[in-house]
Amino acid sequence: MERLKNQLGLSAVSLGTMRFHDKSLTTNQVVRLIENSYDIGITTHHSSFEYSSYELYTKALKSVRHRTDIKHIVKLSSPHFEDDGFSTEILVERVENQLRALNIEQIDVLQWLVRSKPINDKDRLAILENQKIEIKACLSKLKQQGKVKSIFSFPYSPVFAKAATKLEEVDGIISYLNSEELEYTHYAKEFPFIAIRPFFAGKLIQGDGINRDKKIRKCLDFVRGHDAVLTQIVGINSLKQLDVFSAYND
Repeated sequence: MERLKNQLGLSAVSLGTMRFHDKSLTTNQVVRLIENSYDIGITTHHSSFEYSSYELYTKALKSVRHRTDIKHIVKLSSPHFEDDGFSTEILVERVENQLRALNIEQIDVLQWLVRSKPINDKDRLAILENQKIEIKACLSKLKQQGKVKSIFSFPYSPVFAKAATKLEEVDGIISYLNSEELEYTHYAKEFPFIAIRPFFAGKLIQGDGINRDKKIRKCLDFVRGHDAVLTQIVGINSLKQLDVFSAYND
């Protein structure tokens, strides 16, 4: 795990980009937010073309001073909800689309999702088992070609996480972790892990001023206390919010 941690070099806190559009940020505001985040050590970003903020984020990224030094966690699925099954062609196309949109040569962490409609373990586990050879070959090829540095499974369930981590091409798990959502505590302690939603969708940090800052630090400390956590993704949407995070990227 230490080798992977050093290889990826993710910042302890990663910038979640999902809410930029919802918070009515301008392109210039996003540029300033990214650059100020970078200055305090937040050098890893989490993005997805599925987010309403995606166009705003990718546009702003073009004007960022240190854009070539940013690490990227990118959320992509295969199969998607409407897909019949896993497709090498579709996943490779989606990866290449992100490389172009983000103007990068390699995705640092591919957040890989296996979806079904509706989401259920029976169908998704069947895909993993029945298409194992194709899946392994595709994930391996993406790494060998240098398009993806690592692959973390977003499992939707601990049952799927157990199956996904049996694939040697899967380097880690990326999922929810906070004091209320503890399903993946085992992985966060013993298997390379990226934490999402450390504030339980804001429910753990309600309030203002000093009390809110204390709650934020408490949540960050809780996640950081799990030995296998490489980074935790946080939605930061204003310069004012940055101060409390500066101590978490040493």
